[in-house]
Amino acid sequence: MRFAALGPLAAFALALCACGPIESSFDQSNSGIGLNSRPVRQTMPPPGFKPDLITPDGISVQTNGQYKTEAERKAAAAAINKYWADLEKCAATALGAGDAVDAMREFPGHLSIEIANNWKVVEGPTTHRKTQAFPSLAHPGSWSMGLGKPDDVYILVVPELNGLGPQMVAELDWWLKRDTATPPIELSKECPALPCHRFYYDNAPSQAWNECVD
Repeated sequence: MRFAALGPLAAFALALCACGPIESSFDQSNSGIGLNSRPVRQTMPPPGFKPDLITPDGISVQTNGQYKTEAERKAAAAAINKYWADLEKCAATALGAGDAVDAMREFPGHLSIEIANNWKVVEGPTTHRKTQAFPSLAHPGSWSMGLGKPDDVYILVVPELNGLGPQMVAELDWWLKRDTATPPIELSKECPALPCHRFYYDNAPSQAWNECVD
């Protein structure tokens, strides 16, 4: 949640290579599916997903008990909603009108987000900037701040939520390509740099916290 744009995020990832590369990976296996009609198909979260928080926009979140107080939980829900609001605004401008916009509006109700509980603080050897990251599932020895699984419309992300923006764009891209009659433009190219959003409390060891917006 602490990085202001995808560009700096990628640069930071490279700076951490000495302690194992940081990544924000997106599993695109079995994602080349297109539909010729509406409505949107129903989706199922991964086995074992147990949401304990629903954001005001209807996004299901499994926090794994990492936001202890009601204020922290509300702050997390608000931050996730801000990521979606930024993406929705950018996507609406890029898509214009049509069935893709209708599909986009249904997206939050199908999205599942899990807050990883196996993260640690990783420090860059050059910048010495610290961030939360969890072991990569796709590349052993690497570290991830976010991982997307398109078939489940599911994102795994660290408690700081840095990594959520790029993953949310990638998930929405896949969602629209799967569930619209005409595959739209690539939102990952149209909306490449969503701002990061800090919580209303400083929940993190990240030294980039001051770079985020309220």
